[in-house]
Amino acid sequence: MKYYPMTDDVKKFSNNQRFAYNIVVNLYTCKDEKDDYINKNIRIGSNDNLSEEELIQRATNVVNGLIDSKEEFKHYDLVKIVGITFAGAYDRHLK
Repeated sequence: MKYYPMTDDVKKFSNNQRFAYNIVVNLYTCKDEKDDYINKNIRIGSNDNLSEEELIQRATNVVNGLIDSKEEFKHYDLVKIVGITFAGAYDRHLK
């Protein structure tokens, strides 16, 4: 994974952690036999350099928590993760 210097926007949301990752999670939803797809943007911060497997697990945990707790998902018959895309990786130490 290629890392980039943190922009001011990324620094703002990184909570002073060294690494910040932007991940897009694609969800498949179904209600009354009508299919739809929803993208959720997830930001993950860490002081450790995370592997792709660790990022996938963390993003999955975040989205599963959203699905279980957010009202927007309660009316669907089915919600499942169908894709994960790494949209950006940032390192505070890069200039």
